[in-house]
Amino acid sequence: MSEKAITIVARLDEDEVYNLERRMAIELNKLTPGEASRVRGPGSEVVMITPARKELEQITTEIIGIAAEGVNIASHAESRPLIPVFQAAKIELPPELKVDHEQMKYDFYSVEVTFSIFLPKEQFPLSATLELTLIDDSTDQVRRTRPIRLFPGRKDIQFFKVDIEGNFGIDASLNFSTPQIGLPLLPYASIEAKAAADASVKAALVVGPLTFPFRKAAIEVKGESDQRIFWRYNLESELSGTNEFKSVLILKVPQEVRSVSMDANLRVIPAKRNWLFLKAMLPELPARATLPVELTTREDAL
Repeated sequence: MSEKAITIVARLDEDEVYNLERRMAIELNKLTPGEASRVRGPGSEVVMITPARKELEQITTEIIGIAAEGVNIASHAESRPLIPVFQAAKIELPPELKVDHEQMKYDFYSVEVTFSIFLPKEQFPLSATLELTLIDDSTDQVRRTRPIRLFPGRKDIQFFKVDIEGNFGIDASLNFSTPQIGLPLLPYASIEAKAAADASVKAALVVGPLTFPFRKAAIEVKGESDQRIFWRYNLESELSGTNEFKSVLILKVPQEVRSVSMDANLRVIPAKRNWLFLKAMLPELPARATLPVELTTREDAL
């Protein structure tokens, strides 16, 4: 298991900041102070009054400042080999996984990728994007490390209707198990509560329950069975301060592979409520990090 935090700064480079300043200056000249406009912010459409010139200049200075100074993001990956977990729980591997492990010589790992965006109290993210590229030391293009399960996946977007700390787990077929209980607005209420009343829920989980920060958002997911994986959260609520996002992969790793890492491309659009009349111009701040995936030694895997 590995949990190595990396702190990076998402920001624009000097040329991009200069271009943003020019675009802002052009836009400023188009705006009419006191003019009402309808703007869709997180959650609902709002009517905003374009502020006086002095306040307009202050707002654009703030936006350019955050683009240049950047936003701190802490990111880490935590891995867990799943075959030893099955063995310790005395659970028989499903036939297809047993063949992949014993005959095809693959191992399976769960990897939780977490990134925390640190924003000033009055700011919130309009969107957050995580793009991962898997890298390993395999010399055989056919036998490359790849994800066989993603969470959240396309089928899980229904869960992102409110902001809540929920739970999920991994079952005996290496599928992600998410709760389907509770009120209509809370379909992912805590598995732990359900497990207390129904032992079969807990028994069905080989790994978990694990916590997950569900966020009210429209999300996009791409990349199962591909070396490149993509999640985008278009936020629908104004969560200020620290925002945590988590993505989970189950990786199929050839046993001859000794090194796996993820090239993480993180992007965030920070905002304030009084910036929303310039929503289309708010910059997406990028950052990159390389996140290692800790593997067991070959002897441990046997």
